[in-house]
Amino acid sequence: MHAEPNGQYGRIGRRGVLRAAGAGIGVLAVSAILSACAPQRPEGAEASDGTAARGSDTPIDTLTLALPSSLSTLDVSRESGILNYVVACLAQESLLSVGPTGKLGPGLAESWKQPDARTYVYTLRRDAKFSDGTPVTTDDVLASVEAARDTGSGLAYAWADVASVKATGAREITVRLKHPDAAFAWTPTPGTLLISSKAFLARNKGKVGTPGTLLLGSGPYRVTSFAADDHVALERNDHWWGERPSVRSLKLSFIPDAGTRLVAMKSGSVDGALNLPSDEARGWEREARVTYTGDRSVVALAFDTARAPFDDVHVRKAFAHAADRAGMTKGILHGRAEVASTLVSPDMWGDLLTADAVDAAYDKLPAWDFDLDLARAELAKSAHKDGFTLDLTYPSSGPQLGKAALVLAASLKELGITLNVKEATLEQWIAGLVPGKKPLQFLWYYPVTGDPAELTNAYLDSGATPTNLPHYDNAAVDGALAAARKTVDPAARGAHLMTAVTASAADLPYLPLWWAQTATAVTKDLVFEEPGPFALVGPWATRVKKTAA
Repeated sequence: MHAEPNGQYGRIGRRGVLRAAGAGIGVLAVSAILSACAPQRPEGAEASDGTAARGSDTPIDTLTLALPSSLSTLDVSRESGILNYVVACLAQESLLSVGPTGKLGPGLAESWKQPDARTYVYTLRRDAKFSDGTPVTTDDVLASVEAARDTGSGLAYAWADVASVKATGAREITVRLKHPDAAFAWTPTPGTLLISSKAFLARNKGKVGTPGTLLLGSGPYRVTSFAADDHVALERNDHWWGERPSVRSLKLSFIPDAGTRLVAMKSGSVDGALNLPSDEARGWEREARVTYTGDRSVVALAFDTARAPFDDVHVRKAFAHAADRAGMTKGILHGRAEVASTLVSPDMWGDLLTADAVDAAYDKLPAWDFDLDLARAELAKSAHKDGFTLDLTYPSSGPQLGKAALVLAASLKELGITLNVKEATLEQWIAGLVPGKKPLQFLWYYPVTGDPAELTNAYLDSGATPTNLPHYDNAAVDGALAAARKTVDPAARGAHLMTAVTASAADLPYLPLWWAQTATAVTKDLVFEEPGPFALVGPWATRVKKTAA
């Protein structure tokens, strides 16, 4: 979904319900495998005009970009859609950062180490200040971690296995886990920790991220205004420790309607847009510089295996054969997508497994070819051979999901199944991403780490009750995920995670539809540098530049 989840998630990731909200940075297809070293053109980044524009240091006084949906809060612990991160990661930072290509790097911690399998030590940089001018201290970090661990926080799941978090020096924070968990290395990154000041959090408990309170952080920008149904405005934070950004003033306008967004671009009301569906992005190519980049996001159908009709595997298989996934990627996404064979895109495996090993494992996954005769045969084996009626809801910010649902509905009609396709606002859709609420749901997820466990732990582990939409329960899968948590060796850990992926495939708790790309558009006198798969989970506006002469 970080893509978009909330609540306590035990030791499993919640991102499920989160990033889901394709309210992020795009919605198209995936390309090359990400290597352990950051490529010059991340993950097949491709500009619509075939160029790789360079940026200059020319100042940009104001920049206005369109976003496809509104936000109800700026606090990612309360609403963690990808668009919430797009805003929050400009104003707030974490101990560590996730680079555009998915590599861990320094953040508010200038260095870090792991003395043993259960201990992580972070050394804060000396020059970090909040936008109000106060220094970032260990007390601020501890208070922010406690806020993330609070029972009302949607990030609490990521910290459930932490035994202690202490200041062990003037600039040193030490985290001790209850037991080894290799995935914790990604926890002190923006997806599950954004740091604010202790005083601000105490003064504004329950009000952080609201229009009246906004955010306080140490990032390159500070939020100056927020209207939940209209815009977010930000100004450059002159206290930021990093290199001074070119953009001084930034406005993110919420424009849900595709036609209105393009008119705004043509009229000069906006300088670009994030999160453009492929069919819409094509219409921008004449007016703007559109860049497509593999973002590792996944769109899938989640079948509730604990309730009828999807407690019957033959019904799930009938849906799988009735879904023309290749036609969806070609006709709806104009080829800027790849039919998905599982939730985890091949690029997510990074340096855990070689590309050849990933390809070999994925080649053995069920293909679920589009074939209505096979679909009829599977339905005939089920307890629902006479058909049934159910609903499928998609978010208004993801029209491509709605189009895919209509394509599926047309095929299912041939089987005697009525699928009612319904649209909801992004906020309504995220709120409805709760296991057990509906027998059939879309999973739309944007990863915010370079770790495949972000998806496997949240969506395949039976213990991940807040995000396990299908109520999926497989002892072999749970065992593989548990083994991966305890394993430090990258190759062994990758093997365990791949076992979980392959063991779950035949059960079909999800029908993966496609792995997508991100589409960003800016006026042709601007360039968005380093548009990698994780470009928006960090200080992305610092990479918007005037095009070099």
